[in-house]
Amino acid sequence: MSAPQPPTSDRWPNRDAVKGDPRLSPWIYRAIVRWSSFMVRGYHRTEIRGEEVPLEGPILLVQNHSNGLCDAHFPLAATPRPIRLLVKYKLMKMPFIGWILRTTRAVPMYRKKDGVDTRQNASSFEAIDEALHERTIIALFPEGESLNAIGLRSLRSGVGRMAVSAVETFEGDLGLMVVPIGVTYEDRDRYRCLASVVIGPPIHVGDIVSEIPVEETRPRITAVMRVIRSSMRDLIPNAESQDEYDAMVALERLLPRDDTPLGLRRKRALEILRRDTSAEAEARATSIVKLAAPLAAGRLCGDDLMGEAPGLGATLRPLIYLVPLLAIGILTWGLPMPFGWMVSRMRKSPDKLVTMRMMFSFAGLLVWVPIMLLVGALAQGWVGVLTAAAIAVASILTFPAVMDGLRGVKARLLHRSIAANEEALGSYRDSITSIRRAYGGAHGPA
Repeated sequence: MSAPQPPTSDRWPNRDAVKGDPRLSPWIYRAIVRWSSFMVRGYHRTEIRGEEVPLEGPILLVQNHSNGLCDAHFPLAATPRPIRLLVKYKLMKMPFIGWILRTTRAVPMYRKKDGVDTRQNASSFEAIDEALHERTIIALFPEGESLNAIGLRSLRSGVGRMAVSAVETFEGDLGLMVVPIGVTYEDRDRYRCLASVVIGPPIHVGDIVSEIPVEETRPRITAVMRVIRSSMRDLIPNAESQDEYDAMVALERLLPRDDTPLGLRRKRALEILRRDTSAEAEARATSIVKLAAPLAAGRLCGDDLMGEAPGLGATLRPLIYLVPLLAIGILTWGLPMPFGWMVSRMRKSPDKLVTMRMMFSFAGLLVWVPIMLLVGALAQGWVGVLTAAAIAVASILTFPAVMDGLRGVKARLLHRSIAANEEALGSYRDSITSIRRAYGGAHGPA
């Protein structure tokens, strides 16, 4: 694919984004998108790179799925156009989330494992045909369910059926496009880890199916699925084993870095590893994992250690403003966030850990902030209310940045502690240099 460009499609839907659709209020849709962003970007650092999602025409947005409801934010953030999500039916029945999905006209899919009548999917496919004929965007996760995987899992053929059906039931040239999205998490469950999103070039369904006779629906679906799978695999790393995945992650951390998105940097590291067919390849991969482990804990990379350690003043100076802001943040988040963390540990669903943390942390916030305002009113009247409101707003706006700043201080302290031991620093640098020399194609194309 072409070199990823700086994010230009990460915009809010404008006021007229859903104008013309009386069934969907633009104000409600905008509020839902903003709330989604508030939660997901409060938990993760995010980057959205790659192609622009076309501003016109029917589109199927397809994305890999490893992080529960958190993943649904990225299609919303990828385009200012309103989208309709394809979701499992039981989500539509959940409190609050179900209301959001129904309000945004999500399309339910009925799965046998959920104990529902799968014959109802016929109406869902009809609704998708109708929506695409009306030039709508449908977003879906063709892997079927959320699982933390080391690569793209097998895709359900439903997305191919939707694409082919929409084209075949439309009179004329529908112009349907499939836009792939790849999401790579730095460390999925870790607070403030990076979520890297790459948007791939549109796939023109008409160009694929036009080469196959109309009566051969199954070959048409197969051809569309083949292109979709290939395009999605191009956007994320695809390891074949956990050991290979661990070595890939470690090597990416040690190689020189550029502004390429995380997912494509890891993909590049994986290809470099696979080119190493020497007798020492396995031992070298094991040493890479061991070398990178302590750096990962402090969020350091090879470039950090190859550079000069920061001075003590530069390391500690940010604490002058970070500590007061942290104290303010604890007043607001001190109860909701631990509550969300506690609830997430009670549920034995590791692939929904972040979803549970976000939902219950922010639900707790909705309860706690009014309590803060009430306590302020009882203590100091309107002055107390305004003070509590100012604390809550300041905390909500700054807390993620404060945590990022504190982790930056921690990383610089770790760097200084390694640099303080000249022998240890020299050993690190020699090892990193050796690894970079061994993998001389580190800057080769992904």
